[in-house]
Amino acid sequence: MEKGKRILIVDDDPIMVQSLKLILENQGYATVEAYNASDAMEKARQSRPDLILLDIMMPDGIEGFHFVWELRQMEPPLKDTPIIVVTAIHDKGELRYYPEQSDGTYQPGEYLPVQDFIDKPIHPDDLLARVAKQLGAGGE
Repeated sequence: MEKGKRILIVDDDPIMVQSLKLILENQGYATVEAYNASDAMEKARQSRPDLILLDIMMPDGIEGFHFVWELRQMEPPLKDTPIIVVTAIHDKGELRYYPEQSDGTYQPGEYLPVQDFIDKPIHPDDLLARVAKQLGAGGE
């Protein structure tokens, strides 16, 4: 495991954020917290995380989708930051940007450009394995 890697946790539920933070920090990861998409974008610019754990459904509806779209438009290295979606939406096959329209960047029916999905409730061992995989430490 790569100790000290920075992970941005984005979720509107403070209990979820604190739970994820506890699990990750116990394994040596540094964490940054954000409770909505606009705060998350600011924290991403400031902290340059190595990975983002992102909730999709937040107070403004599907603002997690909008966060991904905005981040993927930025300059490297931010646009290339791996994202793991942590969500209660259980059918990842249906997680698409604009299923019936194009915005000029994403085509109709294109899948959300993220690296992985974890369903809530989260099992800590599963979370740590997926985080390690995205950070290049394998599935340890």
